[in-house]
Amino acid sequence: MMSFHSFVLRTPHHTILIDGCVGNGKERPARPMWHRQEGPYLERLAQAGVRPEEIDVVFCTHLHADHVGWNTRLSNGPGAGRWVPTFPNARYVFARTEYEHWERLHRAGEKPNHDSFADSVLPVMESRQADLVASDHEIESGIHLEAAYGHTPGTCLLHVKNRGAHGIFSGDVVHTPVQLADPSLSSRFCSDAAKSAATRRALCERYADTSALLFTGHFPGASGTRVVRRGNAFSLEN
Repeated sequence: MMSFHSFVLRTPHHTILIDGCVGNGKERPARPMWHRQEGPYLERLAQAGVRPEEIDVVFCTHLHADHVGWNTRLSNGPGAGRWVPTFPNARYVFARTEYEHWERLHRAGEKPNHDSFADSVLPVMESRQADLVASDHEIESGIHLEAAYGHTPGTCLLHVKNRGAHGIFSGDVVHTPVQLADPSLSSRFCSDAAKSAATRRALCERYADTSALLFTGHFPGASGTRVVRRGNAFSLEN
């Protein structure tokens, strides 16, 4: 069982969207549940009190298709039918290492990640709304990236710290809860299984039994819980 999560983070300075799920209307024939999906994502965003125009920063933990889909939408204005940025006033933050990996594959004639690079990443570059950043980039004071390679060549965590509280948005570093019980298990979607496992264990070792909250991309149900140690393994706090 998996969910697909976006997160909205509000600070005094920015409204930040973290990971853009699958998107609507995208051609994903190899994934029937994603193919030409029409879901109420923007309506749910509105229910959370956020309009697309109010998003200042979009951050993608990595550039797999199910984390970038809502980066773009089909234009219904001039040039209807083109993919355009969903969040017209946002800067889109991509880790340079991650972006350049998928760009190389795209330029070599491949269609990486169900061709989502073409429909959900390149239009943002063409609109000049993207910032390619180092893997330790600071978005603002207390909010910074950290390299967490393995699931993809440039995956990054996003750390958020404020008044002693600490949240970690981990994308797919931990894909399912079973990977806490056995951090050596990497999914078949990991580009480097050994590196992914090492990154995951290091994350758990560092933050188990601390007050830090882990926000994952795909755990079913609620996210934002503490990691606790269970012998040589880990689990979520009950």
